[in-house]
Amino acid sequence: MMNKDNTTKKINVENGRGFFTNLKAKWNDFREDWNDPTKKQVRRRKIGKGLAIFFRTFILIGLSFLILLPLFQKFSYALRHPTDITNSQVVWIPGIFSLDNVSMSLQYLSYETTLVNSLILSTITMVVQVLATAVAGYSFARLKFKGNNIIFYLVVITLVVPNETLNLSRYLFFNYTSFFGVELIYNTFAIYIMSAFGMGLRSAIFIFLFRQFFRNIPIELEESAEIDGAGVIRTFWSVMLPNARGAIVTVALFSFVWQYNDYYWANLFRYQRDMPTLATRLAAGTGNFSAILRTSFPEFFAIYGDEIAEDPQFFGLIANTSALLMMLPLLIGYFFVQKLFVESIERTGLTGM
Repeated sequence: MMNKDNTTKKINVENGRGFFTNLKAKWNDFREDWNDPTKKQVRRRKIGKGLAIFFRTFILIGLSFLILLPLFQKFSYALRHPTDITNSQVVWIPGIFSLDNVSMSLQYLSYETTLVNSLILSTITMVVQVLATAVAGYSFARLKFKGNNIIFYLVVITLVVPNETLNLSRYLFFNYTSFFGVELIYNTFAIYIMSAFGMGLRSAIFIFLFRQFFRNIPIELEESAEIDGAGVIRTFWSVMLPNARGAIVTVALFSFVWQYNDYYWANLFRYQRDMPTLATRLAAGTGNFSAILRTSFPEFFAIYGDEIAEDPQFFGLIANTSALLMMLPLLIGYFFVQKLFVESIERTGLTGM
């Protein structure tokens, strides 16, 4: 028995020595790897890359939150019952889910009529602006004439001129000047005329974008078209314009969205009287919500009392819901054109923007 116990102790001692020996060897290997200059550089590179990924992700999440926060708030307001405005416990999730705000906003905006008007006006303006600014951009990029650069700089300067400084002169001009017998005030035709002559909503940006794009298209394409007998117009229409797909998509989308949200031109030319849009309808009613809602929803005020009609928070609910309904077509459309839009921005950037 004593021999067996001694043998067992020896084996345990040897195993313990082997364990510490292996541990010491691993520690030495770790120290060698840690002090190895090559592995130090690899380790630093990995740490730096990891920190960069962490901070980039942190910043992107923060920016996304700032961008999406107002949208989440509008959805929360739209689904909130009007009586929840006095409930301090309601922050994000409505205490009572209701579509009353949506129903009031739809009727207040005359949604079907104003949405169709907005889409028609924005689509026509978009097409006119794309054609007009593409022609202007191609002219500045390829057709050299005296004063080319001076005129282009004047076009760019219009970007920094406040619209308020031109309000009176523009109104007087369009009020007392007709276009081939067509009265321009109280008529959406004024928008189309401005867009067709390169003075539409932010047209200078679009002209600059097309100019930069066309300048970076190889001139050999035009020379080949000239050898084949194509003139300037044919070269522009058949050669240059098809190659400007990225710029066309970018200009078209921005033009559509900016015109869809525009209130300045509508207020200047007064066409909202005959062709109200979502933007003009929303902006025009901020001062008379009470009268409009009292007339349209007398049963609502009969149930909840007249005091809610004077509550500015209630008007805030309706205004936020109306703004959400106005944005909704653009948000839905963005999901369908997102890939095309991103590709067009990338192509435009690669060619000199």
